[in-house]
Amino acid sequence: MTSAFILLLPILLPLVGGLYIPVAKFRSRRWREVYIFFVVMATSLLALAAVIWCPADNLTLLRFSGTMSIAFRLDGLGRVFALMVAFLWPVATVYAFEYMKHEGKELKFYTFYTMTFGVTLAIAFAANLLTMYLFYELLTFITLPLVIHAMNRTVYAAGKKYLFYSIGGATLVFICLVFTANYGTSLDFALGGVFTPEMLAENRQALLWVFFLAFIGFGVKAAIFPFHSWLPAASVAPTTVTALLHAVAVVKAGAFTTMRLTYYIFGSENVAGTWVQKAVMALAIITILYGSAKAFYMQHFKRRLAYSTVSQLSYVLFGVTLMTAKGLAASIFYMVAHGFMKILLFYCCGSVLYMPRRTDVGQLEGLGSYMPVTFGTFTVGALALMGLPLTIGFNAKLELLLAAVSAGYGQAGTLGFVGIGVILISILLTAAYLFTIIRSAYFPREESVSFEPDRLPRDPNWKMKGPLILLAVTVILLGIFSQPLWEYVTAISLGMV
Repeated sequence: MTSAFILLLPILLPLVGGLYIPVAKFRSRRWREVYIFFVVMATSLLALAAVIWCPADNLTLLRFSGTMSIAFRLDGLGRVFALMVAFLWPVATVYAFEYMKHEGKELKFYTFYTMTFGVTLAIAFAANLLTMYLFYELLTFITLPLVIHAMNRTVYAAGKKYLFYSIGGATLVFICLVFTANYGTSLDFALGGVFTPEMLAENRQALLWVFFLAFIGFGVKAAIFPFHSWLPAASVAPTTVTALLHAVAVVKAGAFTTMRLTYYIFGSENVAGTWVQKAVMALAIITILYGSAKAFYMQHFKRRLAYSTVSQLSYVLFGVTLMTAKGLAASIFYMVAHGFMKILLFYCCGSVLYMPRRTDVGQLEGLGSYMPVTFGTFTVGALALMGLPLTIGFNAKLELLLAAVSAGYGQAGTLGFVGIGVILISILLTAAYLFTIIRSAYFPREESVSFEPDRLPRDPNWKMKGPLILLAVTVILLGIFSQPLWEYVTAISLGMV
């Protein structure tokens, strides 16, 4: 119990620390920033300590019955998700200190922003389906004030859509929770699933339908088609919020929970080869192609990246639907890679919105020479997302395609090879819609460049440039030294961690 208690500290600290922000009497903005960064950094260090010690026993807070409890435990999959979140949150915090100056309502923002950190870690640390479900629901409500931060009619509409889709998805997951509590041996996560062969024989079709509904329910937060539109709509939020939604917290929680559902509750072997595997795989494939095509035609800078996220998150879901150990490893690997690449791209977009305040791709002409750090780091993130060799994006896409080839000759069948073809098309579309931005920034059409001499665009200060450089360097290092990460996620998929 004592060693397991370390799992609770990184959850409670940001929740309590965030609640203190609106009532504290900070002497200045500087002291408030020191306090917030201390809470966030301490939370990350506590999460790192939990990962290192990784107690094997559960920390049970409440027990409602023999199978229903609120409990935390850290396994291999939870470690990866927690480490990614713990690394990116402090970086995002430093960026937010400068960016949020022109957004206003900072006390409200930092309150919910800090508390979201604890809720996200609680999802990573959840030991069972009930705990994960409760914090998955709480994530919706704790991030809603961030989405509607500007408090105007446009963001209210986006907030309503976000709430409607998220609660709808959670309702489908609740059906799964009740079904598993009644027919499963336990609600605790176990690689291979929690259903007995006897139960599978007697209730196989019901199990498949419940899995399908729950996959859609969790997939809503991962923006699976046709339940994706909330994500581009939520791009009206401040870029610091958008980056968290797209790269760290919400959509990654959606991807993470689909892995838990598929491999740790239902068991991939129990679903592989059935109609439901083909159904969820088809939805992932459609989303990949649809999101890439929409991003290609979208002229609004942030919305282009938003539709890119719709597509890229379904790369992860496609790996999950392969229902193999290689598919799980590839999906975890891609989840981590996408988190670093996409938060970098969104923060570069945020720098453009913050300084020259240009929103459309057509308005980026010639900015590369005026904002070298912003567009230099954007180019690094873009090349990685395109899958350039020696980048983390290339390694992640390659492992996913190799897993799909293996599954295509197995249970996934022809649809696995269709997915490979769609991913290759998506890679070309990704290159096209990102190269358009790079071309505009560095190779402008002369007649398109017009800046007032006294209002020339420039890179933001070091609170925003520093995170961009750190993220770009991390993306490069992850590409060069990706083998340890791949070996670790492979061990997770085989149940060795």
